[in-house]
Amino acid sequence: MIKIFRSVYSAIFLVSISITFASAKDFKTHEPDAVAGTLRSGSATQRSQLATELNIMAPNFSDPAAQSNAPCVSFDRVDERRLRLRADADNAVIVADSSECDSTYLIVFDKERKSEWGHVQTVRLSARAQHPEVSFAEVVQPGISEVMVHRETTHDSGSAQQENFVVLKLLHNRLVPVLDTVERYELVMPNRPENDADHVEQSQQSTFSVVKADANAGQRMRILEKEVLKERKIRLTLYRYWSWDPELERFRSTAYNGSDVAAGPIAKPPAKSAGAAVQQSKDQQE
Repeated sequence: MIKIFRSVYSAIFLVSISITFASAKDFKTHEPDAVAGTLRSGSATQRSQLATELNIMAPNFSDPAAQSNAPCVSFDRVDERRLRLRADADNAVIVADSSECDSTYLIVFDKERKSEWGHVQTVRLSARAQHPEVSFAEVVQPGISEVMVHRETTHDSGSAQQENFVVLKLLHNRLVPVLDTVERYELVMPNRPENDADHVEQSQQSTFSVVKADANAGQRMRILEKEVLKERKIRLTLYRYWSWDPELERFRSTAYNGSDVAAGPIAKPPAKSAGAAVQQSKDQQE
């Protein structure tokens, strides 16, 4: 009886080991440059298989809220960038634009010391009207980059268009938005509902710059936003700082009076609001 029990136990043990090995064998890592090469010039089958493995999925055009299981296999441009998104590791980000899928994909890889490259995450950005502009900057910590996304289209209709500025940061092994605010907004609406020929146009345009933080601010850099609001001949200019909050792990905004600003742009376009007016002036000419 004991022999039978031992035989059954041994069989179960061996089966469990074989399942473990099979699972480990199924896990795949990818060299970022090889992935970029396949997305650029691989066969349709290779691109489809790779897109499925890395979750590079086309949106569900019939129901944008529904999850899609159709891989995106056509790309207009594929760029690879080596950098560091977290301490004690090397990272690579592949930026893949696809007009066919109305998307820009951020494909993130991570490599710890003495280990292989592993796929961390794929983030899809909407690119229906235009492709967003992706750049990188070290704002929170020297040597660690954040992903800056300018002009991601979040709304596009006949009367209103909106583009957002988004900052993504690798936190807890996930690339998450730590700042997401309007960068450009244009709205055309009837001034008097009974008269469609008379319209009012409202617009917002923000520009963002990286500036040095105050010595007692507890951080090295901050993001300065200059927001310009227009309606007819009225022009309102707002300034605010976006500062990193380590407890919330997010950027928070504070008002700024806009005087004596010396800053450099964050490597490409503008963004939105979140709080507090400072300087008001009338536009001399529209």
